[in-house]
Amino acid sequence: MTTEVADETARAVFFPEPPAEPRLQFLKAYSAAEDLGGKGPGALDRFLFGEPERRDIVLKPYGTDIHDGKLYVCDVGRRMIEVFDLREKRLFVMTRERRLRNPMSIVVVDGIKYVSDPTAGAVFVFDKENELKNIIGQDLKIAPIDLAVDDTRCYVTDSNANQVVVMDRETGKELLRMGRAGEGEGQFLLISDLTLDQQGNVYVTDKAKGRITVFNRSGVYQRTIGRLGDGADELVRPKGIDVDRDGNIWLIDAAPEIAKIYDNQGRLLLFFGFPGPEPGKMNLPAKIRLDYDNVDLFQPYAVEGARLDALVVVSNQYGRNKINVYGFGSFPKP
Repeated sequence: MTTEVADETARAVFFPEPPAEPRLQFLKAYSAAEDLGGKGPGALDRFLFGEPERRDIVLKPYGTDIHDGKLYVCDVGRRMIEVFDLREKRLFVMTRERRLRNPMSIVVVDGIKYVSDPTAGAVFVFDKENELKNIIGQDLKIAPIDLAVDDTRCYVTDSNANQVVVMDRETGKELLRMGRAGEGEGQFLLISDLTLDQQGNVYVTDKAKGRITVFNRSGVYQRTIGRLGDGADELVRPKGIDVDRDGNIWLIDAAPEIAKIYDNQGRLLLFFGFPGPEPGKMNLPAKIRLDYDNVDLFQPYAVEGARLDALVVVSNQYGRNKINVYGFGSFPKP
Protein backbone atom coordinates (compact mmCIF):
# COMPACT_ATOMS: atom_id res chain seq x y z
CA MET A 1 0.00 0.00 0.00
CA THR A 2 1.43 3.39 -1.00
CA THR A 3 1.88 6.16 1.58
CA GLU A 4 -0.90 8.25 -0.05
CA VAL A 5 -3.39 5.37 0.01
CA ALA A 6 -2.37 4.46 3.57
CA ASP A 7 -3.01 8.06 4.68
CA GLU A 8 -6.43 8.07 2.97
CA THR A 9 -7.38 4.83 4.69
CA ALA A 10 -6.18 6.10 8.06
CA ARG A 11 -8.35 9.26 7.75
CA ALA A 12 -11.49 7.36 6.74
CA VAL A 13 -14.25 6.71 9.28
CA PHE A 14 -14.90 2.97 9.57
CA PHE A 15 -17.26 0.79 11.59
CA PRO A 16 -16.30 -1.16 13.54
CA GLU A 17 -13.32 0.97 14.44
CA PRO A 18 -9.75 -0.31 13.93
CA PRO A 19 -8.15 -2.67 14.61
CA ALA A 20 -11.32 -4.67 13.86
CA GLU A 21 -12.00 -5.51 10.22
CA PRO A 22 -14.13 -2.68 8.77
CA ARG A 23 -17.55 -3.44 7.26
CA LEU A 24 -18.90 0.10 6.82
CA GLN A 25 -17.33 3.37 5.78
CA PHE A 26 -18.92 6.77 6.29
CA LEU A 27 -18.92 8.32 2.83
CA LYS A 28 -20.82 11.60 2.67
CA ALA A 29 -23.31 13.86 4.49
CA TYR A 30 -25.98 16.06 2.91
CA SER A 31 -27.72 19.04 4.47
CA ALA A 32 -27.59 21.79 1.84
CA ALA A 33 -26.96 22.42 -1.85
CA GLU A 34 -23.32 23.19 -1.11
CA ASP A 35 -22.85 19.54 -0.11
CA LEU A 36 -23.46 18.68 -3.77
CA GLY A 37 -21.05 21.31 -5.00
CA GLY A 38 -24.10 23.20 -6.27
CA LYS A 39 -25.76 26.49 -5.48
CA GLY A 40 -27.92 27.55 -2.56
CA PRO A 41 -31.56 28.63 -2.82
CA GLY A 42 -32.26 30.90 -5.77
CA ALA A 43 -34.22 34.15 -5.89
CA LEU A 44 -37.50 32.32 -6.62
CA ASP A 45 -37.05 30.01 -3.63
CA ARG A 46 -36.30 32.97 -1.37
CA PHE A 47 -39.33 34.86 -2.70
CA LEU A 48 -41.72 31.91 -2.28
CA PHE A 49 -40.45 30.49 1.00
CA GLY A 50 -38.43 33.29 2.57
CA GLU A 51 -34.85 33.24 3.69
CA PRO A 52 -33.75 29.98 5.36
CA GLU A 53 -34.07 30.16 9.11
CA ARG A 54 -30.62 28.63 9.42
CA ARG A 55 -27.70 27.60 7.26
CA ASP A 56 -29.09 24.12 6.64
CA ILE A 57 -31.63 23.97 3.86
CA VAL A 58 -32.86 20.63 5.16
CA LEU A 59 -34.33 21.55 8.52
CA LYS A 60 -35.68 18.37 10.16
CA PRO A 61 -35.60 15.24 7.98
CA TYR A 62 -37.41 12.01 8.69
CA GLY A 63 -38.04 9.62 5.82
CA THR A 64 -35.68 9.24 2.87
CA ASP A 65 -35.40 7.22 -0.30
CA ILE A 66 -32.87 7.13 -3.13
CA HIS A 67 -33.88 6.38 -6.71
CA ASP A 68 -32.26 6.96 -10.09
CA GLY A 69 -29.53 9.21 -8.75
CA LYS A 70 -31.85 11.33 -6.62
CA LEU A 71 -31.97 11.42 -2.83
CA TYR A 72 -35.50 12.25 -1.60
CA VAL A 73 -35.91 13.75 1.88
CA CYS A 74 -39.11 14.25 3.89
CA ASP A 75 -38.43 17.49 5.74
CA VAL A 76 -41.03 17.67 8.51
CA GLY A 77 -39.55 21.00 9.61
CA ARG A 78 -40.41 22.68 6.31
CA ARG A 79 -43.30 20.39 5.37
CA MET A 80 -41.70 19.65 2.01
CA ILE A 81 -40.06 16.92 -0.02
CA GLU A 82 -36.55 18.06 -0.92
CA VAL A 83 -34.49 16.29 -3.57
CA PHE A 84 -30.72 16.08 -3.86
CA ASP A 85 -30.00 15.39 -7.53
CA LEU A 86 -26.66 13.61 -7.21
CA ARG A 87 -25.88 13.67 -10.92
CA GLU A 88 -26.95 17.23 -11.75
CA LYS A 89 -25.50 18.54 -8.47
CA ARG A 90 -28.57 20.53 -7.49
CA LEU A 91 -31.14 20.64 -4.73
CA PHE A 92 -34.80 21.26 -5.52
CA VAL A 93 -38.20 21.07 -3.85
CA MET A 94 -40.44 18.34 -5.26
CA THR A 95 -43.60 19.71 -3.62
CA ARG A 96 -43.08 23.33 -4.65
CA GLU A 97 -46.76 23.85 -5.53
CA ARG A 98 -48.14 21.93 -2.56
CA ARG A 99 -46.89 22.13 0.98
CA LEU A 100 -47.80 18.94 2.76
CA ARG A 101 -48.98 19.10 6.35
CA ASN A 102 -46.50 16.62 7.83
CA PRO A 103 -44.61 14.48 5.29
CA MET A 104 -43.05 11.66 7.33
CA SER A 105 -41.90 8.96 4.90
CA ILE A 106 -41.38 8.45 1.20
CA VAL A 107 -41.04 5.39 -1.02
CA VAL A 108 -40.18 5.68 -4.73
CA VAL A 109 -41.26 2.79 -6.97
CA ASP A 110 -40.51 3.04 -10.70
CA GLY A 111 -40.47 6.81 -10.41
CA ILE A 112 -43.82 6.99 -8.55
CA LYS A 113 -43.51 8.62 -5.13
CA TYR A 114 -45.65 7.59 -2.15
CA VAL A 115 -45.59 10.00 0.79
CA SER A 116 -47.21 9.35 4.18
CA ASP A 117 -48.70 12.32 6.03
CA PRO A 118 -50.21 11.48 9.45
CA THR A 119 -51.60 14.98 10.00
CA ALA A 120 -53.45 14.88 6.68
CA GLY A 121 -54.44 11.26 7.36
CA ALA A 122 -53.49 10.02 3.92
CA VAL A 123 -50.81 8.83 1.51
CA PHE A 124 -50.04 11.25 -1.32
CA VAL A 125 -48.97 9.74 -4.65
CA PHE A 126 -46.86 11.76 -7.11
CA ASP A 127 -46.14 10.69 -10.70
CA LYS A 128 -42.80 10.61 -12.52
CA GLU A 129 -43.08 14.33 -13.25
CA ASN A 130 -43.71 15.01 -9.53
CA GLU A 131 -47.33 15.99 -10.12
CA LEU A 132 -49.92 14.88 -7.57
CA LYS A 133 -51.56 11.78 -9.04
CA ASN A 134 -53.67 10.35 -6.23
CA ILE A 135 -54.49 10.53 -2.52
CA ILE A 136 -55.24 7.23 -0.81
CA GLY A 137 -56.39 6.25 2.67
CA GLN A 138 -58.13 9.53 3.51
CA ASP A 139 -61.44 7.74 4.14
CA LEU A 140 -59.91 5.19 6.55
CA LYS A 141 -59.30 7.59 9.46
CA ILE A 142 -55.64 6.66 9.64
CA ALA A 143 -52.53 8.58 10.73
CA PRO A 144 -49.85 6.94 8.54
CA ILE A 145 -46.36 7.30 10.03
CA ASP A 146 -44.29 5.03 7.81
CA LEU A 147 -45.05 3.13 4.63
CA ALA A 148 -43.82 0.37 2.35
CA VAL A 149 -44.99 -0.51 -1.15
CA ASP A 150 -44.88 -3.76 -3.13
CA ASP A 151 -46.33 -4.70 -6.54
CA THR A 152 -49.96 -4.23 -5.53
CA ARG A 153 -50.11 -3.02 -1.94
CA CYS A 154 -49.30 -0.03 0.23
CA TYR A 155 -48.54 -0.82 3.90
CA VAL A 156 -48.68 1.94 6.53
CA THR A 157 -48.18 2.09 10.28
CA ASP A 158 -51.28 3.79 11.68
CA SER A 159 -50.62 5.65 14.93
CA ASN A 160 -54.36 6.14 15.48
CA ALA A 161 -55.14 2.44 15.85
CA ASN A 162 -51.61 1.09 16.58
CA GLN A 163 -51.94 -1.24 13.60
CA VAL A 164 -50.46 -1.88 10.19
CA VAL A 165 -53.06 -0.98 7.58
CA VAL A 166 -52.71 -2.60 4.15
CA MET A 167 -54.31 -0.86 1.16
CA ASP A 168 -54.55 -1.44 -2.56
CA ARG A 169 -51.83 0.90 -3.81
CA GLU A 170 -53.97 2.16 -6.72
CA THR A 171 -57.43 2.53 -5.18
CA GLY A 172 -56.62 2.90 -1.50
CA LYS A 173 -59.14 0.20 -0.62
CA GLU A 174 -58.42 -1.40 2.75
CA LEU A 175 -57.31 -5.03 2.34
CA LEU A 176 -56.41 -6.04 5.89
CA ARG A 177 -54.97 -4.91 9.20
CA MET A 178 -52.08 -6.44 11.11
CA GLY A 179 -51.79 -6.40 14.89
CA ARG A 180 -53.72 -4.22 17.31
CA ALA A 181 -53.21 -2.01 20.35
CA GLY A 182 -51.92 -3.83 23.43
CA GLU A 183 -48.85 -5.30 25.07
CA GLY A 184 -49.06 -8.94 23.99
CA GLU A 185 -47.49 -10.72 21.04
CA GLY A 186 -48.47 -9.10 17.75
CA GLN A 187 -49.67 -5.97 19.56
CA PHE A 188 -48.32 -2.42 19.79
CA LEU A 189 -48.08 0.29 22.42
CA LEU A 190 -46.44 2.94 20.21
CA ILE A 191 -46.16 1.74 16.63
CA SER A 192 -43.44 3.39 14.56
CA ASP A 193 -41.83 2.17 11.34
CA LEU A 194 -42.00 -0.82 9.04
CA THR A 195 -40.32 -2.56 6.13
CA LEU A 196 -40.73 -5.65 3.95
CA ASP A 197 -38.26 -8.44 3.28
CA GLN A 198 -37.90 -10.25 -0.02
CA GLN A 199 -40.48 -12.87 1.01
CA GLY A 200 -43.09 -10.21 1.78
CA ASN A 201 -42.84 -10.48 5.56
CA VAL A 202 -43.58 -7.26 7.42
CA TYR A 203 -41.22 -5.97 10.16
CA VAL A 204 -42.67 -3.33 12.50
CA THR A 205 -41.01 -1.36 15.30
CA ASP A 206 -42.63 -0.41 18.61
CA LYS A 207 -40.99 2.58 20.30
CA ALA A 208 -42.57 1.92 23.70
CA LYS A 209 -41.99 -1.85 23.89
CA GLY A 210 -38.48 -1.76 22.42
CA ARG A 211 -39.04 -4.58 19.94
CA ILE A 212 -39.68 -5.64 16.36
CA THR A 213 -42.81 -7.59 15.46
CA VAL A 214 -42.88 -9.72 12.31
CA PHE A 215 -46.00 -10.71 10.34
CA ASN A 216 -46.29 -12.71 7.15
CA ARG A 217 -47.93 -11.23 4.05
CA SER A 218 -51.34 -12.46 5.21
CA GLY A 219 -51.02 -10.59 8.49
CA VAL A 220 -50.34 -13.64 10.67
CA TYR A 221 -48.00 -12.96 13.59
CA GLN A 222 -44.66 -14.76 13.18
CA ARG A 223 -42.27 -13.71 15.94
CA THR A 224 -40.84 -10.91 18.06
CA ILE A 225 -37.23 -9.71 17.80
CA GLY A 226 -35.49 -7.68 20.50
CA ARG A 227 -36.51 -6.53 23.94
CA LEU A 228 -36.62 -3.32 25.93
CA GLY A 229 -33.43 -2.45 27.78
CA ASP A 230 -30.16 -0.56 27.60
CA GLY A 231 -27.89 -3.53 26.95
CA ALA A 232 -25.84 -3.75 23.75
CA ASP A 233 -28.32 -6.13 22.10
CA GLU A 234 -31.43 -4.50 23.63
CA LEU A 235 -33.51 -1.59 22.37
CA VAL A 236 -34.58 1.67 23.98
CA ARG A 237 -36.52 3.51 21.26
CA PRO A 238 -36.44 1.65 17.93
CA LYS A 239 -37.63 3.62 14.92
CA GLY A 240 -36.43 3.24 11.31
CA ILE A 241 -35.94 -0.27 9.98
CA ASP A 242 -34.86 -2.04 6.78
CA VAL A 243 -33.95 -5.60 5.76
CA ASP A 244 -31.10 -6.40 3.40
CA ARG A 245 -30.93 -9.06 0.69
CA ASP A 246 -29.44 -11.56 3.14
CA GLY A 247 -32.29 -11.13 5.61
CA ASN A 248 -30.30 -9.08 8.10
CA ILE A 249 -32.24 -6.39 9.96
CA TRP A 250 -30.92 -2.80 10.05
CA LEU A 251 -32.45 -0.70 12.80
CA ILE A 252 -32.23 2.81 14.26
CA ASP A 253 -32.31 3.05 18.06
CA ALA A 254 -33.05 6.74 18.49
CA ALA A 255 -32.41 7.09 22.23
CA PRO A 256 -28.74 5.96 22.28
CA GLU A 257 -28.39 7.40 18.73
CA ILE A 258 -26.95 4.33 17.05
CA ALA A 259 -27.83 1.91 14.28
CA LYS A 260 -27.83 -1.83 14.92
CA ILE A 261 -27.66 -4.83 12.60
CA TYR A 262 -29.29 -8.13 13.60
CA ASP A 263 -29.36 -11.41 11.73
CA ASN A 264 -32.72 -12.97 10.90
CA GLN A 265 -32.64 -14.85 14.19
CA GLY A 266 -32.36 -11.61 16.14
CA ARG A 267 -28.68 -11.91 17.07
CA LEU A 268 -26.76 -8.63 17.18
CA LEU A 269 -24.05 -8.51 14.50
CA LEU A 270 -22.80 -4.93 14.55
CA PHE A 271 -23.68 -1.43 15.70
CA PHE A 272 -22.47 1.88 14.30
CA GLY A 273 -22.94 5.64 14.41
CA PHE A 274 -22.94 6.80 18.06
CA PRO A 275 -23.91 10.37 19.09
CA GLY A 276 -21.75 13.36 18.24
CA PRO A 277 -21.01 16.10 15.67
CA GLU A 278 -18.09 14.30 14.02
CA PRO A 279 -18.38 12.77 10.53
CA GLY A 280 -20.35 9.54 10.62
CA LYS A 281 -21.85 10.26 14.04
CA MET A 282 -25.59 10.69 14.63
CA ASN A 283 -27.86 13.32 16.15
CA LEU A 284 -31.37 12.03 16.89
CA PRO A 285 -31.42 9.56 13.99
CA ALA A 286 -34.83 8.60 12.63
CA LYS A 287 -34.77 6.45 9.48
CA ILE A 288 -32.44 3.98 7.81
CA ARG A 289 -32.64 2.96 4.16
CA LEU A 290 -30.58 0.44 2.16
CA ASP A 291 -29.91 0.91 -1.54
CA TYR A 292 -28.17 -1.28 -4.09
CA ASP A 293 -28.84 0.64 -7.30
CA ASN A 294 -26.87 3.87 -6.79
CA VAL A 295 -23.63 2.49 -5.38
CA ASP A 296 -21.59 3.72 -8.35
CA LEU A 297 -22.34 7.35 -7.45
CA PHE A 298 -20.65 6.92 -4.07
CA GLN A 299 -17.75 4.66 -5.02
CA PRO A 300 -15.47 7.72 -5.48
CA TYR A 301 -15.93 8.58 -1.79
CA ALA A 302 -14.73 5.15 -0.66
CA VAL A 303 -11.08 4.44 0.07
CA GLU A 304 -8.99 2.91 -2.67
CA GLY A 305 -9.43 -0.84 -2.80
CA ALA A 306 -12.92 -0.77 -1.29
CA ARG A 307 -15.79 -2.70 -2.87
CA LEU A 308 -19.16 -1.26 -1.97
CA ASP A 309 -22.08 -3.69 -2.00
CA ALA A 310 -24.79 -1.36 -0.69
CA LEU A 311 -25.48 2.15 0.52
CA VAL A 312 -26.90 2.85 3.97
CA VAL A 313 -28.75 6.18 4.30
CA VAL A 314 -29.53 7.51 7.80
CA SER A 315 -31.53 10.68 8.51
CA ASN A 316 -30.64 12.82 11.55
CA GLN A 317 -33.18 15.33 12.80
CA TYR A 318 -30.63 17.68 14.37
CA GLY A 319 -27.02 18.71 13.87
CA ARG A 320 -25.09 19.78 10.80
CA ASN A 321 -24.97 16.40 9.07
CA LYS A 322 -28.64 15.71 8.38
CA ILE A 323 -28.37 12.81 5.90
CA ASN A 324 -25.47 10.40 6.44
CA VAL A 325 -24.52 7.97 3.68
CA TYR A 326 -22.42 4.93 4.57
CA GLY A 327 -21.03 2.24 2.30
CA PHE A 328 -21.33 -1.42 3.26
CA GLY A 329 -18.86 -3.84 1.72
CA SER A 330 -15.25 -4.94 1.94
CA PHE A 331 -12.37 -2.58 2.71
CA PRO A 332 -8.59 -2.72 2.98
CA LYS A 333 -7.51 -3.09 6.56
CA PRO A 334 -6.44 0.24 8.12
